[in-house]
Amino acid sequence: MLDSHDIASRSPEPLSSRLWEIRALGLRFHPVTKQQLLDEIFRTRGPGDKMVLGGANLHGLYVSCTDPEYDRLLQAPDTLVIVDGMPVVPVLRMLGYKVGRRHRTTWLDWFPDALARAEREGRSVYILGHTPDVLKEGLAKARAKWPTLRIDGAHGFFNIEDGSAEATRAIDRVNAFKPDILFLGMGMPRQEQFAYRFRSRIDAPVIGLGGAAFAYFAGFEPTPPRWMGRIGLEWLYRLAASPRRLAFRYLIEPGLLAFFLIRRAIRMPGAGASSGPAN
Repeated sequence: MLDSHDIASRSPEPLSSRLWEIRALGLRFHPVTKQQLLDEIFRTRGPGDKMVLGGANLHGLYVSCTDPEYDRLLQAPDTLVIVDGMPVVPVLRMLGYKVGRRHRTTWLDWFPDALARAEREGRSVYILGHTPDVLKEGLAKARAKWPTLRIDGAHGFFNIEDGSAEATRAIDRVNAFKPDILFLGMGMPRQEQFAYRFRSRIDAPVIGLGGAAFAYFAGFEPTPPRWMGRIGLEWLYRLAASPRRLAFRYLIEPGLLAFFLIRRAIRMPGAGASSGPAN
């Protein structure tokens, strides 16, 4: 954990003062490059300067339209909403924003770099989520690859309801470790609900909503070829690998999302804005 005596006290600046922020159709996006994202994660932070790292892919946008807690978390001023799926890029371009492939920062393309940088900079990482087997294998792999990285974790199978004793114990374990970065791996929208309900009690400057990122790193999920991600076809690889589990997400949700967004556009004509330095 960073020594608080080495950090100058200051009031947290809004994300939009440093990063390009797009507000459109009742949603927020931060189209950052990979380097900008890593720099923001590892930025020196003063007391009270916290960030939740969320993401916008088509599934996430659909969930934001159907789950109020998820939507409120993504609307919070201290939540960074990265472009986590290539299909979001043409959507933003159709709305008139000059977003390109370099702004697609899906977790598979930067998560290992974040662990490597954490070791270099002496930052600590805690993984909360996944199954015990995924956690065991992933932690062993991370410790072998980055021997001086301070990393630990706990599985994500516990009650996340308000007042839950299991959630309190999980938070106590996180706070005892005092991580610089907490990565949640509980799936959507469960990890967002957990972060929304308990982030004020979590002693971690950065909370990342990582989904299956650590499972991919551990080798428990087949990793799509990176060229498929760059051209927006990563979803097809995943659908072929898990058709029953993902058919609704990839074949039905996009149509429902289009309906929700068109309805929002009708209700909020002209609702769109951009702030911060475009890149």
